[in-house]
Amino acid sequence: MTQIFDFDSVIDRKNWDSVKWSKYADRDVLPFWVADMDFATPYFIIDAVRERLEHPILGYTSAPQDLEDAFVAWIARQFNWAVDPEWVIPITAVVPGLNLSVRSVGSEGDQCLIPVPVYPPFLEVPVQSHRRGVYSSLVLENDMWQMNFEDIANKAKNCSSLLFCNPKNPTGRVFNESELRKLGSICAETETLLISDEIHWGLVLEPACEHIPIASLASEIANNSITLISHTKTYNVAGLLSAIAVIPNPTLRQRFEVLVERTMPSGSPLSYAAGIAAYNDTSSWVQELTAYLRLNRDLVLTTIDSLSTVEAFRIEGTHLCWLDGRGMGVPDVAAHLERHGLGLSDGTEFGTPGFVRMNFAAPRKLLRQGLDRLVVAAMSSA
Repeated sequence: MTQIFDFDSVIDRKNWDSVKWSKYADRDVLPFWVADMDFATPYFIIDAVRERLEHPILGYTSAPQDLEDAFVAWIARQFNWAVDPEWVIPITAVVPGLNLSVRSVGSEGDQCLIPVPVYPPFLEVPVQSHRRGVYSSLVLENDMWQMNFEDIANKAKNCSSLLFCNPKNPTGRVFNESELRKLGSICAETETLLISDEIHWGLVLEPACEHIPIASLASEIANNSITLISHTKTYNVAGLLSAIAVIPNPTLRQRFEVLVERTMPSGSPLSYAAGIAAYNDTSSWVQELTAYLRLNRDLVLTTIDSLSTVEAFRIEGTHLCWLDGRGMGVPDVAAHLERHGLGLSDGTEFGTPGFVRMNFAAPRKLLRQGLDRLVVAAMSSA
């Protein structure tokens, strides 16, 4: 396959108000923390946004029918999932969708079950939604973070909702069909609403793995679920927020729609244009991107395997590496790495002190520089 897209060029983002790069604007710290990519957004997304800018008014905009049509056709092609257009609700972003999903079932004071570690906005949902968070720790087995189904089943009995993330941020798991069916069955049996964040659907790195929308597996799972999905991670347009909620259950969907109408602003016309272009994509972008990320992942894991004080684990998907830095023997792993010029996400924010998350979606030259700094930090106690 002839490569079309350029992932090697280092693009200067320092003076463009990038959240990732602005954090360390006055320090010699390379940022590999927040989960956007240091690659150029694909040309066909840029072209679609430019075309929309030909119209001189960027006012309040309803979700275009073209967006819903493109999404339904895309999800059928991508995952062989026949989604009824009535199930589709465009929303501004996945994270607000998590909050509205939890509020769509039960009442204030209910318990919300969350497998951890998980990315920080998940942990804020119970408080923001006036629920009580209950947590089930993943278990490390065979170099992979696994769900503890016995623990989940026991806790789900007393919870009105469960927040699920697949592919998993930050551990990089892509859960298989057996695992998904088991989780879906537990939630159905305990009448616990399964809320599935599948924003990293396109970043499956392990050839033997595939992303399976959990609601596509069985009607009893679908009718007890809300799937939140977006093109923004795979196509690197995190700044153009847009997402889709798929809700097959009509009663649940009606509750969700009421909350959307009351609390969620309309989407950006530029975000809609980018979404339509992404769902209509027939290029080699996803294949080339995942091939490049796969090599980056291998470089990260090979480097960490050479260190005795830092441990990494199998990464099946996402562009994120979950690192155990407790072997360095420092009180604050993230701060220690920053002192050595490397900015990673602090695992404390994910519910797991002593760990850090590294985003390896960067040109390889830049990634090597970051890994060099990691090696120095891992061998230093200062």
